[in-house]
Amino acid sequence: MMVYNGYDYTVQLDDERGALLSLRRGSKEFVCEAAVLPLFAIRLRGEKGEITLLDAYDADSCLTSLEGNTYSLEFDGFSKADIKVTVKVIFEKKIDWRIAVTNRSDLCIEWVDFPQLAVPNDLKGAGGSSEIFWGFNEGAVVSDMEQRESSWFPYDEPEYPSKGTAGVFPGAIEMPFLAYYGEKGGLYFAAHDRDGNVKGINFRPQGEGIKLEYRLFTGLDAGQDFLMDYGMVMEFFDGDWYAAADIYRSWFEENLTKDFLKISDNPLIPEWYGQSPVIVTYPVRGLHDTDEMNPNKLFPYIAAMPHIERIAERLDSRIMVILMHWEGTAPWAPPFVWPPYGGEEALSEYVNALHKQGHLIGLYCSGLGWTYQSKLIKEYDKSKQFAEEGLSDYMCLSPSGELPFCNICPAQRIGYDMCPTQDYTVDVISDAVEKMTSADVDYIQLLDQNHGGASYFCYSREHGHPAVPGRWQTDAMKSLLNTVGQYTHGNGRRILLGCESAAAEPFIPYLLFSDNRYELGFFIGRSVPAYAYVYHEYVNNFMGNQVCAGEIFDHAASPENLLYRIAYAFCAGDMLTLVINENGQIAWNWGEKEMPYLPEQEPVLTLVRNLNAWRRDLGKEFLHLGRMSAPFALELPAPLELKLKNEYSLLCEQLLTTRWQSPEGKSGQIIVNYQKKPVNCTVNMQDVKSYTVYEDPKGISVVKGKASEEGNCRASLTVQPLSAVLVVTV
Repeated sequence: MMVYNGYDYTVQLDDERGALLSLRRGSKEFVCEAAVLPLFAIRLRGEKGEITLLDAYDADSCLTSLEGNTYSLEFDGFSKADIKVTVKVIFEKKIDWRIAVTNRSDLCIEWVDFPQLAVPNDLKGAGGSSEIFWGFNEGAVVSDMEQRESSWFPYDEPEYPSKGTAGVFPGAIEMPFLAYYGEKGGLYFAAHDRDGNVKGINFRPQGEGIKLEYRLFTGLDAGQDFLMDYGMVMEFFDGDWYAAADIYRSWFEENLTKDFLKISDNPLIPEWYGQSPVIVTYPVRGLHDTDEMNPNKLFPYIAAMPHIERIAERLDSRIMVILMHWEGTAPWAPPFVWPPYGGEEALSEYVNALHKQGHLIGLYCSGLGWTYQSKLIKEYDKSKQFAEEGLSDYMCLSPSGELPFCNICPAQRIGYDMCPTQDYTVDVISDAVEKMTSADVDYIQLLDQNHGGASYFCYSREHGHPAVPGRWQTDAMKSLLNTVGQYTHGNGRRILLGCESAAAEPFIPYLLFSDNRYELGFFIGRSVPAYAYVYHEYVNNFMGNQVCAGEIFDHAASPENLLYRIAYAFCAGDMLTLVINENGQIAWNWGEKEMPYLPEQEPVLTLVRNLNAWRRDLGKEFLHLGRMSAPFALELPAPLELKLKNEYSLLCEQLLTTRWQSPEGKSGQIIVNYQKKPVNCTVNMQDVKSYTVYEDPKGISVVKGKASEEGNCRASLTVQPLSAVLVVTV
């Protein structure tokens, strides 16, 4: 057994079999003793996709050595495949894990699961104090494994055909770090990887414990060796997800690639980005995604103009309309979207009318799918073209080389996933973007259905890329987006592109305005604004169309949930979104087939108007350009309980808050009351000399205070209904 005892932690390794036996800091053990795992697992594939699985326990021998603070283990003698595995562990404040696989076989190394670790299941739902942070859709905190595993998003193996919300980075997993923490401290577990290598990042039940899982997809050809050029990093910390996000953000900023520019320095950002338009989204055909696709009352396009003008006046805001079901082909049936339903002239009339009033327009698209047959518009049948043009050559294939239908939007269409490495894919997407930009739109949600901007796995041996997933996917998507950029910027154009969910880290420079799907985190636990914490200085997003919120929240039992979601998005620094029905009324969210009653309209409009004024005026330097930090604690009344449809409840603080540093170095904490009654609170501010409370976004009404002799401030406040206050500290 190897024991390292240094810094403030102790590590024990079984250097005969190859297992991490103990990670201890103080009185806290971070390894579940009843769920010790082999140090690594490896999956290899044969020429026809056949699988060979092995792990550290399969080695006949393990040689060890120690040089300074670096411990090496060399595993050899695997009967299932002729490989050799070398693990190096560097013990510093951070524990840096590296693995290399020498491949002497004719197989392909598909993924390496490393380092394997199961933490205790002492989550709050099991009677303990711990939680797990996961970088899923802007950030989610899970405190009950039963809730997570019974949800829409239980642990799922990343495979092909792929699921859009699979636990893959870069994709629906937008940040490559996990954290497990509780009263006795936390463990940060991350990939410090500048190059966007594809990974399965997830967690799942493992006996009595919970496995924190990193599957490192190699992107290698048969017989090639795997050598990590980045570290899998563990670090102990005190605090919650904010402290873990601090660790990752520090590394990210120290290793910033040149394509990341702060908003204030980015020449691709249009002027409207800082003016906080409110998004208004709706379909022009049907009332939900699987409805009959007949024109509704918002078609022709210009028919919506009175509603947009009314909403804009009520909100005292610019509006960005984002159209759904506008495609003249079939809704959500990529890649061919043009011409618009009703013709180019009808759309142009609406675009011109919006622009004349100072408003904006965007279009929802559907990513890298290729639709064989629409289920919504029977006339949309591309089977003949698919066969005659031999388009199967450009589609993603399964490990066995088969061409399966994709898993993306199967209720709306039957189709395939285009491989991003293929010239055909780039040409088709470029053609669509060129046509849309010719309509003088301001925004294109190009990669809806490609969460985070991800492409889907492809195992083809004929495409010129390795036959297993890997970094080639990230590089191909960046190349594709760079190519289509010629149509979105230059010659005076600054049209932004986006994706479904916020752009995963490698794609942020290309996807600068996206439809956040933070609401999905409430299926599995609690959404937290970790994405904004790490990346907000580089990208602003919008609240999104809130699809699936009706499957999460019980609107009848907890009608406050829409006001809560608006306040949450605002506190995260997002621009706000309203989904309207064909009568111009605000709906709970997009996508519900049955909506027998609507949210109370006036409170929603009042809250959006009040919050957006903060985003345009006094709060702009914080909420638009600011850098998030952990907020000062609020003393509050008992939490509000929002009923969920999964028989769980969400306990929500009666006031939502985030804290920001402006580019000039000022600190401001925004506090939002999303309820229809006043709420009292006390703000406890540490290491603050003085504070000013602004109760009006124009800065008219102020309350000032100074620190006590102990150097701290306590401010007792009443936050009025459906409004916010800003506490600026020195």
